[in-house]
Amino acid sequence: MLSIVSWNVENVARLRVPPHTLATWHGELGLPDILCLQELRVRDQDAQAASDLRRDIPGWAGALSLNRDDRNATFRGGRAYGVGTWTRDELNARSFRPEWDREGRVLVSILPAWKLILLNVYAVNGTAKAYYDHAAGRIVGDRHAFKRRFIAQLGALVRELQGEAPVVLIGDWNVSQTAQDTYPRLRTEEPHALARREFAEGFVASLRLVDIFRARHPKARQYTWFNPRARHRADTARVDFALVSEELIPRVRDVSIDAPDAAFQDVSDHVPIRLLLGSNQEKTA
Repeated sequence: MLSIVSWNVENVARLRVPPHTLATWHGELGLPDILCLQELRVRDQDAQAASDLRRDIPGWAGALSLNRDDRNATFRGGRAYGVGTWTRDELNARSFRPEWDREGRVLVSILPAWKLILLNVYAVNGTAKAYYDHAAGRIVGDRHAFKRRFIAQLGALVRELQGEAPVVLIGDWNVSQTAQDTYPRLRTEEPHALARREFAEGFVASLRLVDIFRARHPKARQYTWFNPRARHRADTARVDFALVSEELIPRVRDVSIDAPDAAFQDVSDHVPIRLLLGSNQEKTA
């Protein structure tokens, strides 16, 4: 079995406050074979911090994709975004970030022994903030438009990777797909509706991907993000999920969302999600 845990930690520094370490949290999460974290808030030029992060879990190889965009990600001291994937040494994973990913939102890990490719994703949250396009050398639209361009670029990458092996995309997608995935309401106004439609039709459907939690739990109302500012009312959504290639469905043994207990909420406004896969040699359950 291959166990994968994904968690938007909001700031990885919170996982490394003594006596806690990233390794102790990894243990609390059940020592998954693969740990995918999002929103690390470490910059590409933070060489020592990045080096320490890669080595934080003994026996697991750490790979990072960190923010290197000095025009669009200047808030939080430039320590915005960033994803990291830790894989058990025996998996011999080969990880890389796509060149177009300036903000540290995508990390690809090739797992040859398991005949699959894993993508750790922290998708763009669309806002009206202006976006500086590096290729054009000027402001081009806002981050709502950038969100849609990001999904299109990611789709092109996934289509290319699917020619090599089935894919698992897991992480924080910053989108609720249906009214069932959010409370109290789904934002149906533009430009949110357009981004959701392009995600559902131009990305998930066209790439023959499956939201495996919803496929396995069609009636569940479970959420992964909890608004910490909504103290006297519920404001929550399922924005963290795994998308898998259709041919991987028989290999999925379990998929779940952790309960929003105090330990997680003291660290982040998200809770972990879990995916358990069988090998391609195993008989289907």
